Amino acid sequence: ELEFELGMAVLGGKFTTLEGLLKDIRELVTKNPFTLGDSSSPGQTEKLQEFRQKMDQIIDGDVRAHLIMDDPAGNSYLQNVYAPEDDPEMKVERYKRTFDQNEELGLNDMKTEGYEAGLAPQR
Repeated sequence: ELEFELGMAVLGGKFTTLEGLLKDIRELVTKNPFTLGDSSSPGQTEKLQEFRQKMDQIIDGDVRAHLIMDDPAGNSYLQNVYAPEDDPEMKVERYKRTFDQNEELGLNDMKTEGYEAGLAPQR
């Protein structure tokens, strides 16, 4: 609905509600000194105001939206208040990471087998 994507580790680690997460994203985007101020274009400022209005409507519950949390590292947790039953409002998809996702996480060059043979020499 917002056509917005946020990269990993931008908000840091936090324990919060979905509303708190959306508020943090709104503040991060709309109060960013690199997108505001003297160097920003009128079109950019207008788009930021529109984004903020849409976020406010979603946070207030006036507009329905979908949140897709794609976490290749598996470091995110969403509490299922219906547990042990499935949450009818939440869809969980498990998948194998792509090469590019592993690359971004630094896993492609990690040696996980036979590393014992290459131990550093004793000092």
